[in-house]
Amino acid sequence: MRITAWLVVAGLLAGALVVASPAPADAPAQPATRQYYPQQPAPGDPMAEAEELRRQIADLDASWEALTPEQRNQRIAGLQQQVTKVDLDSRNLPQDQKAQMDAILLPSLLHLADLLRKVQTPPQGPCVFPLCLPGL
Repeated sequence: MRITAWLVVAGLLAGALVVASPAPADAPAQPATRQYYPQQPAPGDPMAEAEELRRQIADLDASWEALTPEQRNQRIAGLQQQVTKVDLDSRNLPQDQKAQMDAILLPSLLHLADLLRKVQTPPQGPCVFPLCLPGL
């Protein structure tokens, strides 16, 4: 499966995320407690970029509960830009290196898609029998 197809899926999910996100409430602005600056690997090394992307997606998942929805959206948007950059940088690689890139990127993109699903799925309350039975 082509990485480009996964990029399109991730882009569409992110677009839906931005469109479906609720409007911010009129509350006083609070200073950010933690600013996120993604580390950039050395230019021209797609394998290092792919590994960094994988690490950042795992870091986002690990810190998911501690982040505000706005921080999550910012980090996801940054990751989507990085996915596009890695894809563009990896297009001219030899076939054997492309296979290695796919082995890194495919699980990373699935992990990112799972995080996008988390954002778009409303939280479910506890099931109270019999109200949680299908069809009720």
